[in-house]
Amino acid sequence: MNLPPLKSQGHSVEEWKTWEGRWELIHGVAYDMTPAPSPEHQRVSMKLSLAIGSALENLKRKAGGGACEVFAAPIDLFLPDQASVFQPDLLVVCDPAKVAPHGIVGIPDLVVEILSPATASRDNVKKRWAYAEAGIPEYLIVDPSEQVAMLLRLEGGHYLDSAPVEWGAVVGLLGGKLSITLG
Repeated sequence: MNLPPLKSQGHSVEEWKTWEGRWELIHGVAYDMTPAPSPEHQRVSMKLSLAIGSALENLKRKAGGGACEVFAAPIDLFLPDQASVFQPDLLVVCDPAKVAPHGIVGIPDLVVEILSPATASRDNVKKRWAYAEAGIPEYLIVDPSEQVAMLLRLEGGHYLDSAPVEWGAVVGLLGGKLSITLG
């Protein structure tokens, strides 16, 4: 499948809706989401999804409710004021109004990207900038090959670097309300 021809001003979300296949659109630039992620990428995604989902359920039981949900790729994320459609590996949304039939519309509470050789640069640079610009409070970047993650928290419109979190360590998400073990 060929990349749609790039216009000088970039692509729009309306154009994106007409494309076949899986595409991300970041500030008007199209990125092909094929081939599918590796089995190791999927293992890490599944483990994180289950860990976050279980921790959210425990939090709901202890707190007597809660609307947070974890979603796994492929799911479309439409951020306000951006000519972009993202497909993060995982995301957490605590406002049910942001969950629409066609994807997530608005700012999620947490986005998780699992690095692969094909996406590492985009996840570490372009998405980091776009997610900060949109105001996503937490961004967890997971590197399976190094068995480490970096939790970025938004402060003053920018993500602050944190110390790497090693496999087997506990990381606090959603402002520390949720704890999961990596790996």
